[in-house]
Amino acid sequence: FALAQAQLAALFMQSIVYGIHMVTFAACISSWFRRPSGSRSSVRWMVVAVAFFVIGTCDVSFNFYHNILAFIDYKGSGGANAEFQDASSWVNVMPSVWFYLNAALSDAVLIYRCWIVYSRSRYRALLTGALAVFWLACVTCATMIVYYLSTLHVDSPIPEIPELQPFLYSFYIITVILNLFTTGCIIMKLWKVHARTASAFPRSSRVSRRLGFKDVTLIIVESALLYTVTVALCIILDLAKTNVYYGITDISLEVAGISFDLIIIRIWTGVSAEQTQAFA
Repeated sequence: FALAQAQLAALFMQSIVYGIHMVTFAACISSWFRRPSGSRSSVRWMVVAVAFFVIGTCDVSFNFYHNILAFIDYKGSGGANAEFQDASSWVNVMPSVWFYLNAALSDAVLIYRCWIVYSRSRYRALLTGALAVFWLACVTCATMIVYYLSTLHVDSPIPEIPELQPFLYSFYIITVILNLFTTGCIIMKLWKVHARTASAFPRSSRVSRRLGFKDVTLIIVESALLYTVTVALCIILDLAKTNVYYGITDISLEVAGISFDLIIIRIWTGVSAEQTQAFA
């Protein structure tokens, strides 16, 4: 699978997923205007959704521009493959910048949600502090990847640059662990809130339109798995040294925004006691 073909396929794949991101973002805006009046922090979450969409738009735009440079404007020897293999050119580095910026934002938002959920727990500072250490480790790995990518000046695709591999593996593994562990902590805390709520209010007194605990849990788990699976695929494809890696990383960037939009849409359109803990 030649690099030029992989980059063209990556643009096609990301364009499709970006279209889905546009739809979920539009639905997110619609649900924001129809949100419950008690959602005090809704502006904060809307800003995050906008940030995800802006990053996704920038990345797909750079991807499109890079393909134009490679297939149309580049006149040197080696054709489009030579343009794409220049790993340290700014147009090759910027997609990595968008990807790791998006990942840092996604993980930071997840940790912040955990901070909110554990607002009344004595373990709040300890738990979120530990998660913050994992987040800083991811940011450090991402910074080193971008640094080496910018300064090595090698003509190789990312999966075949040996200097990057330790940082790539560390970044993806820590990201997967962070997402799974934080999601588990949030669900565990919401389960305790649900248990207290269920014992305090009889089933007949609850409003039928509200999301139940199972619904909220399913929303969080589905969205977390959607993003985590794409990150896990990045690890596998990087280990396989295949250029398909580019397509999956581009999809992963858009999926982070889609996952966040889906949580907001489904929770803002169905109020629950658990919602006030996770997305007040």
